[in-house]
Amino acid sequence: MGNPGSLRPYDGSDASDHDAPARDASQQAESAHQALLITELRQELEDTNRGLIALHTELENVRLAEAQLAAIVTASDDAMVSTDTDCRVQTWNPGAQRLLGHAEQDIAGQPVDILMPDAARAAFRTAMEQIRSDRRAHSHQSRWRRADLTEVDVAVGVSAIRDADGVLIGYCATARDITHELAAQAELAAARADREVMAERDRIARDLHDMVIQRVFGAGLALQGTAVRLSGPDADRIHTVIDELDATIGELRTAIFDLHQPNQKAASLRAQILDETGVAHDRLGFAPTVQFDGPVDAALPDATAAHLLAVLREALSNAARHAHASAVTVSVTVQAGVALLLEVTDNGRGLDPAVTRSSGLTNLRRRAEKLGGTFQITSPATGGTHLRWRIPLSTADSARTS
Repeated sequence: MGNPGSLRPYDGSDASDHDAPARDASQQAESAHQALLITELRQELEDTNRGLIALHTELENVRLAEAQLAAIVTASDDAMVSTDTDCRVQTWNPGAQRLLGHAEQDIAGQPVDILMPDAARAAFRTAMEQIRSDRRAHSHQSRWRRADLTEVDVAVGVSAIRDADGVLIGYCATARDITHELAAQAELAAARADREVMAERDRIARDLHDMVIQRVFGAGLALQGTAVRLSGPDADRIHTVIDELDATIGELRTAIFDLHQPNQKAASLRAQILDETGVAHDRLGFAPTVQFDGPVDAALPDATAAHLLAVLREALSNAARHAHASAVTVSVTVQAGVALLLEVTDNGRGLDPAVTRSSGLTNLRRRAEKLGGTFQITSPATGGTHLRWRIPLSTADSARTS
């Protein structure tokens, strides 16, 4: 038998020592796995953080773009109006209020048709139908109605408003005031028309000068050659015809002057003078003879022309009341930039020496003196009365502008 003290019970300690390496390896594997999970989680957190930063940046850019767009819409002078699919106003920018006069709270929910006369409404409906069919924005010129019921010329652009799925949810209309543009276009068109008219007038003036006047002048020379071989009443008649031809040549030259002048008045001075003599026809019992020489319409300021017409009216009235004449000749001569001369001659009984005062004649003299001119009325030896009213044009221009 062995030593009893060497014997001890079995407690399994030998087996535990044998399994320790396996336990350590398992613990190390678990630690490595946890470290890997932590690394992956950290990476996911970093990726998520970067994504959130990118999303935040994108949202900020969107907000900035929206703010910029809102600022453009608010500051624009164009009217920007959005409607639903039933064409009722949804939004209304300040430019629309400035252009069309409606406040947003008054126009919101109203049909957009109230902004348009019938013709404009038809054009707007046509644009919407085209948008429904091909999704393209269309523009057109139209006239829209303001709150005060006046109308304004506008260029209208219409486009579709669609949701994320492409479904039509409304319309956007932009109206730009083109009043000044149309006025400029009209001025250009008028200028082109004026150039065309002036070119045609120049052609007519050349034809009158080169063809008509030369033929009339040649006919006058031929008659003069015939008159020298005649005597008595036949020669007198030929000389009368020659005088008429000379007067015709003078009138043609005056017409040529007028044709070369741009910007003729709607009622030219020539026409107003002829109107005055036409009015005097009933008082005189006959039509006065009227002669023009020089650029009558082109050379006279409006104020001087008004004085001239007043003097002519008074002279014809005096002839009708006092002269007992059977013929009156009115002659208007203009030397461009030099002088205006009005002469009214009749074959009546002349001035009455017993009459020493006349308010009408005094008025004619004062008109002449006001413009730095002269006034004379005489009775020629051949009889009748000769009125002479002369105005220096340079002085008349100064008086007009002072």
